[in-house]
Amino acid sequence: MVRLDKLKVARAKELRGEIICRLYAYYDKVTPVSSINALLRYRNYNSKEDIKKALHYLSGAKKEFIHVTINEDDYFASFVQLTPTGINLAEGDISDIGVIMNG
Repeated sequence: MVRLDKLKVARAKELRGEIICRLYAYYDKVTPVSSINALLRYRNYNSKEDIKKALHYLSGAKKEFIHVTINEDDYFASFVQLTPTGINLAEGDISDIGVIMNG
């Protein structure tokens, strides 16, 4: 059971890194959350809920790697943008134990 939990945690960390990488490709643009969902939904079979949790982590207090402009009626109609701290994470200038950067 513990092994399964470790695998789930590792996948969550990889998903967060993948989101940072995708946003870094367009770091000067505001991206709809629905686009992030479309790009990542089938990668490792990430659910909408997994993607939402990853975005919450990346935008959380003391992280602030991304900025999310939330649409209260539909979360996936919200917009997300990489912050300067997120750019530093993507470029390897800083690291976060909860984010695995592949690439």
